[in-house]
Parts: sequence; C-alpha cells; structure tokens
Amino acid sequence: MKKIAPTLLICLALLILLCPGRLEALSVTSPTDEGDVTITSESRRLCQGEIVKVCLKSPAAASAGLSFDGREYPFVSDREGLKHFALIALGVDIAPGTYDVIIHLKPSRGTPKDIPFKLAISRGTFPSKRIRVARRFTSPTSAEIKRIRREQELLGRIYGASVPGWMGDGGFVMPLKGKVTGVFGERRVFNDDFASRHRGIDIRSPQGVPVNASNAGKIVLARDLYFSGSTVIINHGIGLFSIYCHLSKASVREGTIVDKGKILGYTGSTGRSTGPHLHWGLRLVDDYVDPRSVMHLSFD
Repeated sequence: MKKIAPTLLICLALLILLCPGRLEALSVTSPTDEGDVTITSESRRLCQGEIVKVCLKSPAAASAGLSFDGREYPFVSDREGLKHFALIALGVDIAPGTYDVIIHLKPSRGTPKDIPFKLAISRGTFPSKRIRVARRFTSPTSAEIKRIRREQELLGRIYGASVPGWMGDGGFVMPLKGKVTGVFGERRVFNDDFASRHRGIDIRSPQGVPVNASNAGKIVLARDLYFSGSTVIINHGIGLFSIYCHLSKASVREGTIVDKGKILGYTGSTGRSTGPHLHWGLRLVDDYVDPRSVMHLSFD
C-alpha cells in the first residue's frame, strides 16, 4: 500500500477538524525517532469563547509544551511520560481565522521535535443586554476606586501564580442546578452608559442554595470583592481557574484543597447583582472562556 505523505495527513486532519458534532475533531500522526506520536483534540465548538483540549500520545517517555497565538501552554503528563494533555483558551477577542499550533516534543532520548498543525476558529455569537444597577457600581467614589484597584492587583497576583501540575479529579460538573439567565460573552450596558463583557454564566437560584466545586483544586481566594461580592476562586492547575461570585457567604478558607462537589458557599446577591444567582466563570492563562465548554471535555 502506498504511504500517505505527512502533509496530506495534516490536510486530512484539518478536514476532520472542520466537521461539526465531533469532540475528537483533530487527529494527526507524526513520526519520531522512537515511533509515531498521535495528537488529537476535543472541543465543544471551535469558536471564540471556547476551551480546547489537545492530547498527545508518545511511544516513549517525553515531555511537551505547546505554542498558540503567541502564548505558551504546558502539557500535563502521566507518570510514564506517554500520555499528555494541554488546554487552550479561545478568548472572545481572538480574530476568527486559521491559526498555527506547534507542539514542542522533548523525548527523554532522541532528538526534540516541533510538530505543527492548524486550528480553524470561527466567530462566536454574543447577545447584548441592558441592566440597571446601583449607581455606585458605574460611578464609584475615589475610595471605592482605590479598593477596586487593590482588588485588581490581588487578582493579578492570584492568576499569575499558576501551578504546573493538574489538580482536577475527572470531568467538570455544574456547581449549581438552575436556569442560565446570563450567557458568556454577553455585551452588557449598565445604566445606559457603562459597557462590559460578561465573563461567565449566571445561574438563577433562590437565596442560600449550596454552591459546589466544579472540580478539585486549591482555594486561592475566598473573600468579598467590590464588583463580584463574596467570591471563591479555585486553582485547578496549568493556569485554569474556576470562579464563583455573588455568594451570600463562603464556607471555605483560602489555601485549602477541596474535592469536586465540595460546598464552597451559598447563593446570594452580593456585589454588582440584581438578584440571587450564581456567576460561574472559568479563566485559562489570560483569557476567560465559557465554563460550559469545559463540560464537553473528558478528563479520565
């Protein structure tokens, strides 16, 4: 049988990538000194605001990194160094188009190799909404502005302190049952003059309903913030954080490790909120993504 050229394999993989309804959208095989390396991907959709999982299987022990859109993403490896995965964020502001992705494979023996492939990213659909809130949330006082800046600096330190390993336990779960009333990426205009992007989803709920951890990780923030009210943030590793806002109260402490499903606090309407609900967000490296997109990824 005639062998298929590597370039043709990549083209075939791109055709698979563009076919809707498949979680393993990408499949590429690349030869190395130790044997063939297989690369696959999972995603709900390849569009703005989504998260993509890239999996790599190596015939011999190796480590790997990934370059995408000017950023570096680490791989999580099993103990043998044969199976690896990385997570890529497709932010709401990324321009639709075809992007180069490069995997930097470093075998324990043999020659390091760069394995390129492409991701074709489409435009997301984000609605608009007008919301009325207390005037202080659109016109804060000088003292409140200082508080906002301090909290922004705190969050910058938290998000900048990534953990190289993976702390998650299997797939992600919804932190709360309820109707989604605010979608990710929504363009919001507060009091007719202050615009922002919605960085998560809003789940409607009565006051005081338990909110659970969507996956295992480390509590890196559990305190009251000006805009998001009583807030809990979990670090899951490799730059991935889940965020739970507007709680009536938090029931966990900073620095502790929590299991998936652990009660983090209770629903409320603290901060910039118009009624009891949970704001659930997901941040990967420097981008926020739709938290529901992670529900479509496997973490076996």
